[in-house]
Amino acid sequence: MLKQQDMTETAAAVLHFLPADKWVTPRMMTRTIGVSEARCQLILTQLVLAGLAKDNGGYGNKFRRCQ
Repeated sequence: MLKQQDMTETAAAVLHFLPADKWVTPRMMTRTIGVSEARCQLILTQLVLAGLAKDNGGYGNKFRRCQ
C-alpha cells in the first residue's frame, strides 16, 4: 500500500511540473522532480494512457500536459 501511495504522490508531482505549452523529455523532468529517468518515463507513459498527457509522435521521448 505504501508503494501505491508513493507512486500517486510522485505521479501528482510529475503532472504538476509537466508543462502544457512545450514538449519535455523524461530526462528534463528528472532534473525538476528528482526521480530516476526510468521511473519518470513510466509515470509519463501512464499519464498518457490516462489521457492527462500527450506523447509527441508516440515514441515516448517527449511529453506535455493536456490542456
